[in-house]
Amino acid sequence: MSKGNSESPEARIARIKQEASAWVIKQSYDFRPEDQDAFFEWLAADSEHAEAYQQRQETWNRLDVLADWRPEHSFMPNPDLLEGNQRVRRSKLKLLTWALASAAVLTLGCFLWFTVFEDAFSDPGKLSSSEFARGYERHVLEDGSIVELNLGSQASIDFSQDLRLVMLESGEAHFTIAKNAGRPFIVRANGVAVEAVGTIFNVQIRDDSVDVLVTEGRVHVRADAFEGPGSSNSPEDDSVQELTSGQQTVIELGKTSSKPQVLELSESELEEKLTWLKQVIHFDAAALSEIVFEFNRRNYRKIVIEDPSIEDTQLSVTIRPNNVDDFVELLELTANIRAERIGDSVITIRSK
Repeated sequence: MSKGNSESPEARIARIKQEASAWVIKQSYDFRPEDQDAFFEWLAADSEHAEAYQQRQETWNRLDVLADWRPEHSFMPNPDLLEGNQRVRRSKLKLLTWALASAAVLTLGCFLWFTVFEDAFSDPGKLSSSEFARGYERHVLEDGSIVELNLGSQASIDFSQDLRLVMLESGEAHFTIAKNAGRPFIVRANGVAVEAVGTIFNVQIRDDSVDVLVTEGRVHVRADAFEGPGSSNSPEDDSVQELTSGQQTVIELGKTSSKPQVLELSESELEEKLTWLKQVIHFDAAALSEIVFEFNRRNYRKIVIEDPSIEDTQLSVTIRPNNVDDFVELLELTANIRAERIGDSVITIRSK
């Protein structure tokens, strides 16, 4: 977006930061397929856009606020609940209040938060926060492509001037690729290569297979990809399978048969397979046991209900599923529940 010569350097920087914040928020809550091209056009319009976006995405990942919290006996959280905690916790509650006020205020509030705290949360770029992803993780690559990792996943990147290569070493990842016909994007997983120019797809490594699912555009899948990036990727090659939107293929490892079978999936089937991508989940008068189940299937850290009497506690909540600590803390403060943290992987809960 051109602002002409009348824009001062300071105003230009402020505008880029605000636009980057708006994109982060939109992608977290209301990002649709038709928004993808507009996002990539914005990234390409200015070399500083990608850097500003990545800074804010990293900050947002650290923040991970609760979008809403409504236990049946408490309509709104007490603003003083976390008063005794560290500054970052207080910042989360302030941002939560802005979010509940209106979407416009959320955008402004996040922009202000990013501006104040972006330097405090700088972190070297890598594709997992530890040895493997301990929950949902979202990473923006240097070209603007987006990689989302599922629990237990690990991936590494090897970008060159002519090739963008991602090695999925374990688990499952969802890819939204920035278009660049002169610089192919290839994902390798257990000897399977998936090549795309500009598309959206999912790759999952299982014990005996690699599953590839396309939600937008098309990809070429090569079942024996050990020859390297210069090997043939022509659809006429019997070892290469072309997939388009709504299609899935399952490549069984250790088999040398020709092109794998292509499955056509309905919208409901696609949604079911990609439920792990939802960054906000909603429960309306749901049992605590159901909510805990959803947390546990998305996170390395597990919540264990030790007291059967609280399993049916009814809660209405809209929440980020990787917000384990905040969720447990609010249970302690608003639902008469006591929690005990055992190491870094288990949290037990029971009635006070």
